Amino acid sequence: MNQAATYSYLVETAEQVPLHLKGRAPFVLPNTEAILRWPEKDVLGSSGCVAMAGAIEFQTQITPGLLTDVSDPDELYQAEMRATHRFRCVYDPEIQRGVKETSSGKKEFLRPSEIESMIQDIDQNRFECPQLMWNLRAGETVWVYVREPRELRIYEGVATRPDTNHRHHAIVRVHRRYLQWIRDTGSMEMGSYNPQRAYGLVIYTDDFKGEAHRFYVYNFLGWRVSPSTAHFIESKTAAPNLHSRLARELMERSSVLGSANVEILGNHLSRNSAKMVTFGTIVEALKGGFHNIVEDKYEDIRNFMLDFLTALGNVRPKEIGLLSVAQRQRVRESSVADQAVMWHAYIRFAARLWEDGSKSDEMVAVLAEPYIYAGQNGSYTGDLFSRNNPLWLDKGVMAPGKKGPQVVNNRQARQGAFELLCERTGVAPRAGAVTV
Repeated sequence: MNQAATYSYLVETAEQVPLHLKGRAPFVLPNTEAILRWPEKDVLGSSGCVAMAGAIEFQTQITPGLLTDVSDPDELYQAEMRATHRFRCVYDPEIQRGVKETSSGKKEFLRPSEIESMIQDIDQNRFECPQLMWNLRAGETVWVYVREPRELRIYEGVATRPDTNHRHHAIVRVHRRYLQWIRDTGSMEMGSYNPQRAYGLVIYTDDFKGEAHRFYVYNFLGWRVSPSTAHFIESKTAAPNLHSRLARELMERSSVLGSANVEILGNHLSRNSAKMVTFGTIVEALKGGFHNIVEDKYEDIRNFMLDFLTALGNVRPKEIGLLSVAQRQRVRESSVADQAVMWHAYIRFAARLWEDGSKSDEMVAVLAEPYIYAGQNGSYTGDLFSRNNPLWLDKGVMAPGKKGPQVVNNRQARQGAFELLCERTGVAPRAGAVTV
């Protein structure tokens, strides 16, 4: 336990806010829960003064508008911010990923492709965003938590980000574009963007060393569970996300996606595993195909998907089904039929069939027929899903690698695979996911 002067307080009512802070205008986060990591008698001193760094964390929510007001993601931490009265959230390069020198000054290290991927999901209102993360550094910030009415009031200092920096950039960039959109068009609707969405926010109260350790744990040790495990556990909760629930019920009821064929512990498949797909891939594919599932259509969609999977397994039994390790390895070497990129395409294709009211067994039968191709990468006659089919290179599903062509699983590859299924079956593709 880290004993340190924190200059912060936890009190029962607003009347108990220390006298020297009354009359000042703090930054306020309402509807915030305080969580004590140790017994209250060890954490709080006289008058509610917090006597221990890192002993309290807060769980709350923040909208894109408020986050944009207090967060310029490019702003770098400076020591003089400890005494600032204008609250904001900043990037501290000393315990983040550092900075690089550019022609316009110092900039933080970022992965632009990761931010751009998040921006695309935010634009479509399908961004799966774990909690944002701030730290009110002990000894450098002054805050008061008032139990009634559950408010966190921050009087001095700034919040730093032990993690989730890229998420901050993506959310703020989209909302700035939205504000410009309002100025330019006079409209408050910008496509599918939801400016009122609330993002979960966890706020820690570590000192500098504690914040550095938290960055190390989250970004190096990797103590987080895999997305597959997280989705699978979430599907068992009292009120699971309908996509997670649907993925689990498909796994439990389908002979194609049985528990012996779905990886739930990791987000990658071992070469020595006979399993075909990860649970996380199924969930994400369902989100990409069936955008908004509502409860009154859930059972119909589930039954349709079970029929679709049965039809797919009947048409491609040598790849889509329960196989031994040796059989699965041979399939991975010769075919793309069981690859993750194809599961995104299959499920999105199924969503199109459901939208049109088509029967899946009739539509997928063509996927077993011999394929004739003549294109920019040569001519080919044979199995559609063979890795020797140059069409997969044309569609971006495969790309040159050090050891020969490799299967790709990115947004462009998934779109290409989906379009190919539509072309092969005569279904007209439509942009976006199916809203149900």
